[in-house]
This record gives sequence, structure tokens and C-alpha cells, in this order.
Amino acid sequence: MMNRILLVEDDPSMALGLEFNLRSEGYDIVLRNDAESALDTLASEPDFDLIVVDWMLPGLDGIGMLRRLREAGNRIPVLLLTARDGNEDVVEGLDSGADDYLTKPFDLNVLLARIRRLLKSRSWRAEGIAPDEACFDNVQVDFNSLTAEVRGKGIRLTYKEAQILKLLWEKRNQIVSREELLKKIWGVEGYIQSRTVDNHIVQLRKLLEENPKKPKYILSIHGSGYKFVTAS
Repeated sequence: MMNRILLVEDDPSMALGLEFNLRSEGYDIVLRNDAESALDTLASEPDFDLIVVDWMLPGLDGIGMLRRLREAGNRIPVLLLTARDGNEDVVEGLDSGADDYLTKPFDLNVLLARIRRLLKSRSWRAEGIAPDEACFDNVQVDFNSLTAEVRGKGIRLTYKEAQILKLLWEKRNQIVSREELLKKIWGVEGYIQSRTVDNHIVQLRKLLEENPKKPKYILSIHGSGYKFVTAS
């Protein structure tokens, strides 16, 4: 089954070029040239696997669209395209809820690699690779299907949430810095001031912890980062 991608780009030549190349790669593409029509499409057709959106759109821009999606609880992975490449722009994009950030001009192969990475969990299942799980107390997480059973209740994780939790689980009882998380999960090099990691940790605690305000699994280590510990 083809992955469905919602492409939101207002530049006609860029939009047509991206649509052609993504279709050539076997993706089912729905093209919209502004954020409002894209949001309308998502309201009536929510079954997209990925959104690729340009920051600079007429009217409501890509960041505004992204914020509306996240505020409404929509967790479809989003790849943000932009000509803005300053650290403060990267921070704003990530803090608004983007799963990845690609600056223009970009090589087509780089774009395709980013898309494959965001769709990776689906390709793992299609290839039949054995499930990768974490089990602790009354919680069982399947990183490949992006699902978890938490005290008898089934929940879904976003790809980024699953990546973060998997890294913390693999390094349980060790401190993982924000810089390491930004580098390994988002591909952001160097130190930047961003609440992106912290916001994802807050969401993971809401999903997994019995009392998110007093976590016993995902702990904050002041000035250092985070540590996953098993309950004593």
C-alpha cells in the first residue's frame, strides 16, 4: 500500500517538481497550495502518513498550520521546508511541532532520505523485521508499530515519541542530554535553546506515567538531561 503524503507548497514550479518526483518514488501525493485548504483536506481525509509543508505560505504560514494541527491533537509527522536556516528558525520550527526541518535549496536525494526516515516505522513492519519492545511494570511498548499498552489501555505514539523513548530505554539508568536527543532524533547539531525535547518528554510522561507530575520512569536530571529508570 502506498504511503499518502500531503504536500503543501505555494510555488507552482516547486510544487509540480516535488509532486512529480514524489509520485515517481511511489508515493500517493495530495497537493495543496495554502494552509487553509490543507487543513480542510486533513479534516475530511485524516489518513495521511506524512505532511510536507513549506514555511512561507500565503495567509496562514506553515508554522501557523503546524501549531493548529498540534493544538488540535493531530500527530501526523510533519517535514517543514524553508529557506530560513538560522538557529532561531530551527528552534521555532521544532518548537512548533515539526518532526524534521529541511532548508532550501536542498538536494532531492536528501529530501527523499528525510521522508523515508519519517516513514521508517512502516517500512520496518513491511519488511517483517521482528518487533522491538520495552516492558516495564504494567507498560509494554512496541516501537515498530508505535503502540503501547499502559495499565491495560492501548495508546499510540508518534514516530518522534517512539524514537525518544527507545533511545532512553536503550540507555536506561544513564543520563541522556538534550543535545544528544536533538542530534540523534532531529539531526540538529550543536547547542540551541529549544523546548522541543522537553515538550516531547512532557507528552511521554502523560502517556506512560501514572502521575506525570511525579514521574518514576522518565526523570529530569537538572542541568544534564533525562534518565529512564525502572521502578524500584
